[in-house]
Amino acid sequence: MKRLTVFLTALAVAGCATTTTPTPAVDAASAAAVAPTRNAQLADAMSRELAHLARFDPDAVDAVSPELHALANAVMALNAPGDAVELPTAPGPVPTDLPPPPEAMADAPSLYHGVHLASYRRTRTAQRGWDELVLEHGDVLAGLEARLSEAEIAGQGTYLRLKAGPFDSAADARAVCQQLMAAGDYCAVVDFSGQRMADMASTAGD
Repeated sequence: MKRLTVFLTALAVAGCATTTTPTPAVDAASAAAVAPTRNAQLADAMSRELAHLARFDPDAVDAVSPELHALANAVMALNAPGDAVELPTAPGPVPTDLPPPPEAMADAPSLYHGVHLASYRRTRTAQRGWDELVLEHGDVLAGLEARLSEAEIAGQGTYLRLKAGPFDSAADARAVCQQLMAAGDYCAVVDFSGQRMADMASTAGD
């Protein structure tokens, strides 16, 4: 069975164990605040990615089970003496009817890499642009997923960045970029955050 649910549950229990008074409700902005350090932001991005994988691609979590369990033990060791939570070795079954991740997490940073191919104002235009790129570079883009990520450009407004991926490493993404740029197209290595093109296209009214 999967260890990630146990890890996340243990973290929640540990948080409760070190709290002597109920925590007051906080607004979404406060809850989303992350310390402005690289390690804190990496931990936040990783927790979001792991939570998503635990729900929608549990086999991917199994692939890093030893590292995940080691991380869980390291995090649990940060508790004050007497507050540590012992991780069970035989976790219970993982529910299969979990809801999708909150919309607020849809554009969260991703640990996967992607390639930024172009920017557009509208979802429909981005869809056409993606179709044209696949037609032109089917051998390079075949099997990749298209995502759109909003970007605010000073003095110009909001654009939709068209990305393709995911790639496990920046080197893999860079190799694709090199092929596209050799053909005269724009390409840049980015994180694979954003919303699925198919999801946005199905609800777009522009």
